[in-house]
Amino acid sequence: MKRTIVTSNTMESIDFIPTVILGFYKSTKKELFSANCELLKSRFPDVDIIGCSSESNLYNHSPHLDTDNIHLCVFACMDIDKDSYSLQKISTDHPEDITINPKGEYRALMLVSSYFAGMEHILAATQEKLAPNGLFGGIAGVSDITSEIAEIYFNGEYCSTSMLLWIIDQERYLLEGVTTHHFQPVGFKMEITGAEGNVIHEIENRPALDVIEEIVGTLTLSSIISFEHPFFLRHGGYLDFDEAPLCSIESIDRVNKTISMYRNVNQNDTIKVGISLDRKSQKEQLKIYNRYSDRKAVAFIFNCVGIKGHLGIMESLYLIHLKKSLQVPFMGFHTFGEIGPSNVQNISILHNQTISLALLSERGE
Repeated sequence: MKRTIVTSNTMESIDFIPTVILGFYKSTKKELFSANCELLKSRFPDVDIIGCSSESNLYNHSPHLDTDNIHLCVFACMDIDKDSYSLQKISTDHPEDITINPKGEYRALMLVSSYFAGMEHILAATQEKLAPNGLFGGIAGVSDITSEIAEIYFNGEYCSTSMLLWIIDQERYLLEGVTTHHFQPVGFKMEITGAEGNVIHEIENRPALDVIEEIVGTLTLSSIISFEHPFFLRHGGYLDFDEAPLCSIESIDRVNKTISMYRNVNQNDTIKVGISLDRKSQKEQLKIYNRYSDRKAVAFIFNCVGIKGHLGIMESLYLIHLKKSLQVPFMGFHTFGEIGPSNVQNISILHNQTISLALLSERGE
């Protein structure tokens, strides 16, 4: 499988004919991304181009983070047999329209324009048709959540209420990956006793805000923006909190003493507060990526905007270590939610403040 990763400034370096290109663009640079896609399409008329908006991009060349507008658009160009994959754009109003051939073994990347109420149900239902641990992806990001609309891109069309599924036949190509984060659950589990949508009203039959601030201290705008206090959210069949997804705080309401999250929560879900892993544990965690370092692959990283907010300048150092551990060309973007498996036994779920890594390689390489 031929593959390369380029930016707006290095597209002329593509020295083969790609069949599919995955691109991410900083949400404020939609016009630049459109122009790049038109150039790529004029050069490679039969190529499929997919992608989505991002808060900012990740890239396998230094600087790895999109600092100072270094790489506003990034593209992974791949030469894959067209009969080995399919692309589906599905409205989030009718997510049940996903179709996957029941014969064969498939895995998929999913890009979603924004979180929608039935998303987690659709993730579970879709995976019933896929190979184990078969779904990776993320929710599109924006630079300014108050004024911009996140979008996905599919062969010239931008969509703000859709999800895009790139389904890949595993007979010829292998899509695999892992999900990690920098937190551990602590303290007693607490039951959500009142919730509606993404708003937690009560925890242990008390005002939610009072309960959380007794544990972590006063929540400030600064601490919320920096994603300092995620929860581990357990519902369904999770055996322990270490396998549960993280859930980030979006805002608080001091009048009603409620907490709003970046995802829906259910009454009777249980939570634990998450605290940061120490630096030594984070470095040990990077060794997980060593298992993929012998692949002739291309890697896609769906990195939560909360990772950027929480780690700050340390994220660049983390990506440097990731590159050394992974040793595979990568690109990615900062998301508002990540899709991936908690471990190799579980199906993929929706996470916050998490890194979901997916690698695509040709079998036998």
